[in-house]
Amino acid sequence: MWTGYKRLLLIGMLIIMLLSSCQPFSQQDAENKNQLTVLTVEFNSGAPIANLYITVTDVQTGNVVEEAIGSEEGEAMFLKLKEGREYAIAATTLENSAANDGYTTIENFTYDTTKPYFRLQTHFTRDEQELDVPVVMQNPELPHGCEITSLTAVLNYYGMNVSKLEMADNYLPKQEIRIVGNQRFGPNPNEAFAGNPRDKAHGMYVFAAPIVKAAEAAIADKQAELRVTDMRNASQEDILQLVREGIPVVTWVTLDLSKPKKRADRGWIYKGVTTSQDAFMNLHAVVLTGHLGDKVVVMDPLKGYVTYNVDQFFKSYHELGEQAVAVHK
Repeated sequence: MWTGYKRLLLIGMLIIMLLSSCQPFSQQDAENKNQLTVLTVEFNSGAPIANLYITVTDVQTGNVVEEAIGSEEGEAMFLKLKEGREYAIAATTLENSAANDGYTTIENFTYDTTKPYFRLQTHFTRDEQELDVPVVMQNPELPHGCEITSLTAVLNYYGMNVSKLEMADNYLPKQEIRIVGNQRFGPNPNEAFAGNPRDKAHGMYVFAAPIVKAAEAAIADKQAELRVTDMRNASQEDILQLVREGIPVVTWVTLDLSKPKKRADRGWIYKGVTTSQDAFMNLHAVVLTGHLGDKVVVMDPLKGYVTYNVDQFFKSYHELGEQAVAVHK
């Protein structure tokens, strides 16, 4: 068992070792094309593994060319590699590197400057094998605010200091549902939230496009270096690939992945059309945070973290019209 003193000593030795290899560099060196970013991931799920100790060794000479400690996103950058040269890249934990004990993943490759990204599959695991999206619960303030609450959790994941109520009140496009005679009139959910997510009796729902607008407006106001992608009609594989790359995805499914339920008496006439549209009664939105074999992990704003069968999850996604939103760095 490592004591606190030994752990600090190890980290200090590694910092000294890394700093001793650093040399002043010119602007030309900073723009060196021989740059390789290594992403360390868990073998089965593809989830990024943070803070691994990574070395690159010249296979011919046996010398360690560079070493680095991966970021929280599992990434490390190397600048000293040469085109066409064969290297062995190894990843292990800090403790293992000092004690020369435990698992180490090693893979050989020939460096190609046209391929600046290398994905190293390791047998290390990440707690819960999922992205660390914070749990943000929609209730009690937003009984119909699953979509904007899920977006808030994603923005918080990227470090934006914004609350679900700020997002719902200031950034979410909303239009009230009006009742004329016995007929209800309101917005197309592809354009605005129908009603108000604070209103338990009369609030309804919204689809992906207005959530994209809410995200873009908040990101602009907060001057965050993020971008938003409308992922409507994206395939299952496209969405899962984003999650593997560390990008959480707000995804529309039904409550408990049950069959979509509609009611005509709760529906309304969308702006610009003449016939009433039945309303979904069990529509829901969650944040997809992980993929574990035949399971997906989601942050559900009604329940917290939940695991579902991947096929059932995406069946519900398809049945609700394939609505999804991704926020990227």
